[in-house]
Amino acid sequence: MQNKGAITFFAIAFALVCLFQLSFNFFTNSTERAASNFAKSDQALSLAKQMAGGDAGKEKFLTDSIFKSREKYYLDSVANKVVYNILIRKYTYKECLERQINLGLDLKGGMNVTMEVSVVDVVRALSGYSTNPVFNQAITSAVAKQKNSQKDFVTLFGESFKEIDPNAKLAAIFGRIELRDKIKPNATNDEVLKVVRAEANDAYDRTFNILRNRIDRFGVAQPNIQKLATSDRILIELPGIKDPDRVRKLLQGTAKLEFWETYQFDQLAPFFNDANKKLTIIGTSDDTKVAGDSTKG
Repeated sequence: MQNKGAITFFAIAFALVCLFQLSFNFFTNSTERAASNFAKSDQALSLAKQMAGGDAGKEKFLTDSIFKSREKYYLDSVANKVVYNILIRKYTYKECLERQINLGLDLKGGMNVTMEVSVVDVVRALSGYSTNPVFNQAITSAVAKQKNSQKDFVTLFGESFKEIDPNAKLAAIFGRIELRDKIKPNATNDEVLKVVRAEANDAYDRTFNILRNRIDRFGVAQPNIQKLATSDRILIELPGIKDPDRVRKLLQGTAKLEFWETYQFDQLAPFFNDANKKLTIIGTSDDTKVAGDSTKG
């Protein structure tokens, strides 16, 4: 009897925990339904019809675009508003999204993307975009072999380079200033390939971290981001995503570091002084005219 009571207690406790976790899905779904109702308003339909000018295809496209924009606007506006109040704890819509049970792509829908790091471009960049004919032939051969091989690109490149010219030295190609501390002038091809492989792996890891940070800032609940074994690809699953075009632009965007020339204040100060003098002259001239007009009156 004691065992039966313990089993009943744990079963009830487990059921309550499950209901609590599912409650977050209920409130996120309720908020998203409200966003959908807000988006599909008569005002939005009237605006799309007016902008289409009688073109049925254009009207359908505009209606869908306006609905998506209004729905996104609604969800963004309530992201930090309380939608779930239980006892002494309050949860915002964003917090509910983070705590809800992940239904996955099969049940909830969403976006599935596979991205690949271009190791070919990494190798070319490490060589300083060398024009060495043996190097470029090896790159072309490795790309062709990669279609039917499970080996990584750097290994295939090393094999192709050796096949084309067994006496050629990779150190002469990759021994640039940036890699001088890692690649010595007398380094063997295997030593050079080891450095190139390490640099390619670092580029792969950096790309993975950049994508993960971008998705985290995007605010997607429970994304699945993982490296695919034996390849240079990254699998990204985003359940429940509402704006795939926005996510695609976010993932494909290129980060740019720009430098702008600026001026010191002492370089600009003379111009400010000249401007002040000019304004003083203009102000004095206006005062004289006003005084002259009042005298005539």
